Amino acid sequence: MGAPVLVLPEAEGLIFWIENSIEWVAANEEKIVDLSIRSRWRNPYFSPQWLRSWWKRLEGHKTPVLLVVKDRYGMLVGFWPFVERPGLLYSKGLWPFIFDEANYFHPLAETCCIPLLVQGLKSLLQKYIFVWIPLMRNPFWKNFLEPKIAHQKQPYIARAPRSTSMVNVDSGEFNEFWSKKLGTKSQKSFRYDQGALAKQGDVKFEFWEKFEDVRAMMPSTCLVEVESKKSKDGAGLFSVRGKRGFFFELFPELAKLGQIRLSFLRLNDEPIAWQINLLDKDYLAVHHLSYNEKWKKFSPGRQLLHANMKLAWDEQRVIDFLPLTFAYKEKLATENEKINELHWFKRSLRGWIAYRLIKWNMRIRKKIHYQGSSKSKGSEALRKALSGEMV
Repeated sequence: MGAPVLVLPEAEGLIFWIENSIEWVAANEEKIVDLSIRSRWRNPYFSPQWLRSWWKRLEGHKTPVLLVVKDRYGMLVGFWPFVERPGLLYSKGLWPFIFDEANYFHPLAETCCIPLLVQGLKSLLQKYIFVWIPLMRNPFWKNFLEPKIAHQKQPYIARAPRSTSMVNVDSGEFNEFWSKKLGTKSQKSFRYDQGALAKQGDVKFEFWEKFEDVRAMMPSTCLVEVESKKSKDGAGLFSVRGKRGFFFELFPELAKLGQIRLSFLRLNDEPIAWQINLLDKDYLAVHHLSYNEKWKKFSPGRQLLHANMKLAWDEQRVIDFLPLTFAYKEKLATENEKINELHWFKRSLRGWIAYRLIKWNMRIRKKIHYQGSSKSKGSEALRKALSGEMV
């Protein structure tokens, strides 16, 4: 246990400190899992399995900076994992764990300790040039972080680049909900696709959650991914070097704790669509969904999503589509919410320079987006400089 570094009068009985060892995660695995159930906002990506698997894959200089809060009885009530990374002008910055894969970066925390976590993060700006929190739930931002930064002098950049969509289940029938959300025309089209695919052969939906089953099904995921549009566009789950090995190790480990469900749509035993669901108590997050482009006209992705949503509905789970905006997610959702991003800088010359350069980088990227260009040399050079790479 690290030495206590921060105590707030308004957080009496709570103690904040920083751990710099990844072994702390393994030693406190059960406590982290228990906290995830009690946390004010769900974040399936900060489970011990995600953290350890990702840490082994992360290359280059790295130092864990784990923000921890316990109460007077020793119970873990707050956990926010960051990693120290080299940055601009020989400086160091804090990036969240799993910054290249996760869809949420708000902490696992009970409400009582969130102000202490935020104050602890701010105190680290004495040592680091900046802190980056890419994606966080809007209530966390509005109620805790935004009021904090509004009354301090450190420069910051805040924006809401994405949104998330959720389905809060009720006591009604799923088919009634689905029909109402789709509308008459879309529902008719969906039933036609179901019938048309059934005429092609034997259609089967599979759901796998046990360790042995998830491990055995991993090769089937490759059969779908290699023929998906996402992979052909370079945005597939396994497109980046090393990602396939990472997920082949991670998913079976998640299954040991009941934190994942793999599902497949098969036609004559051939997998033509698959979906990854991250599980927690009364909660399901749709991490990935893809399908074989050969069968696109039969809407295999939508058929598999329908089957997964029905199962989650019957289990009375909140369905979280995660922060990647698609029209079908917003259409099916009962709740849509902004997702926020924050760059928080040290009040210093180097902090001001980093602030100006990142603002400039954002303007360049926005301009590229509007022009339809794929890459900017200036933007790429800045990205390398901020992450400590050779330019």
